[in-house]
Amino acid sequence: MSIFSRILKKPVKAIPLVILFLIYVFVIVFDAVPPGLSYQGFTVIMIFFATIYLWATEILPLAVSAFLAILMLAASGSVSVVDSLYGFGSSVVFLIIIGFFLAVGLRKSGLDNRIAYGLLRRSHSENALLISIIVITGFLSMLISNTATTLLMVPIAIHIMHQVKLNNEALLLGIAYAANIGGVGILIGTPPNIIGAEALGWNFYDWMVASLPIALIMLVLLYVSFMIYFRPKHERIKKHLIEDLGPMKRKEKITASVIILTLILWITSPIHNIPTIAVGLIGGLLMFLFVYDWRYFEKKTHWGTIILIAGAVSLGWALQQTGAVEWIATGYLNMTGLTSPALIAFSFVILCLFITQFIQNTATAAMFVPVLVGLSQTLGIPTEILILPVVWIVSMTFLMPPGTAPNAIVHGIGKIKTKEMFRAGIIPTIFALCLIFLYIMFVF
Repeated sequence: MSIFSRILKKPVKAIPLVILFLIYVFVIVFDAVPPGLSYQGFTVIMIFFATIYLWATEILPLAVSAFLAILMLAASGSVSVVDSLYGFGSSVVFLIIIGFFLAVGLRKSGLDNRIAYGLLRRSHSENALLISIIVITGFLSMLISNTATTLLMVPIAIHIMHQVKLNNEALLLGIAYAANIGGVGILIGTPPNIIGAEALGWNFYDWMVASLPIALIMLVLLYVSFMIYFRPKHERIKKHLIEDLGPMKRKEKITASVIILTLILWITSPIHNIPTIAVGLIGGLLMFLFVYDWRYFEKKTHWGTIILIAGAVSLGWALQQTGAVEWIATGYLNMTGLTSPALIAFSFVILCLFITQFIQNTATAAMFVPVLVGLSQTLGIPTEILILPVVWIVSMTFLMPPGTAPNAIVHGIGKIKTKEMFRAGIIPTIFALCLIFLYIMFVF
């Protein structure tokens, strides 16, 4: 079905977009841009709201809506064409592509099949398998990018789902959410950590001491939330379909070696100082040389996920470049009227949690961390109380696909619908908010 046909099928859904456009025209014609906000900033905010609506309703495919957002940013003149395309050059997008390099190698070699069978043999029930998935994903995402971890784990989960009848949504969302959470624990787990640590002047150890306990507690709460929502079965899994694959084949050994080498280089990056992206590209080159060719990679890569994240990053960059973020933050603070440092910090946790459902979490952190550093100095509030909770919450995004790369990956590759992600993400989101609130109240 063409995009035009999809819109005509449910024209009522387009009414809010028409209303947004009329508001925009009215404000521009009558020069009614809110005080302190530039024309460009107002334009970007309206594009942001329109994109939020498109992503939430899925009138268009998410990647098409992201592409449309980039188009509107460029065509409106709110930012330059180069800035509107900023997302395509971001490190986050390249990490996703690198993750595809490794994941496609797993699939081509058949190593994902072997790992899936190994997990199934050792898991006696759906509940035990879910625990294994959460623990393995959470641990890996602490050591390497949560994006790469998700792309390594999703093919394994898909093979498991092909062999036995399980709750597919629970397995795939368990991977995405555990990767989001695990990435918080160690400095190299996800880019927002780097942004927060640089603002605080923290090193690897400082970040681990503060964040690892939060990640570990949240992984347990994630399992509890899945017990409540999905209610995984405790009955024994029927394993009669699990075949003996025999000894590892040559391509499996090569793929395993490339992945292990890449992981080791990522983990030891503080020693050799090779950039994360460069390490990943080395791994990708080795895959191209010894495991698969470009045609196979092109066919098996989900390009829509890349466009979705690029659009989300570009939106965040445009909000930052036009000063819209600072206007939103100061206006929000004035609106709340809060004076308690703890409540101010938690109010920004809630604001960033909402915004990062629709803008990639790295972009949200990059937008708000500098603003919060300035606010902490102005208000006389310790910088940690504003920065740490916000960096944590933007990574613990469980409701919408654009929020994090793991969410976007399971939405695109795993075919998880937005409404199912939203429903399953409500309980872990509540747990995350409660955990961070308690941290703010009792630690600071």
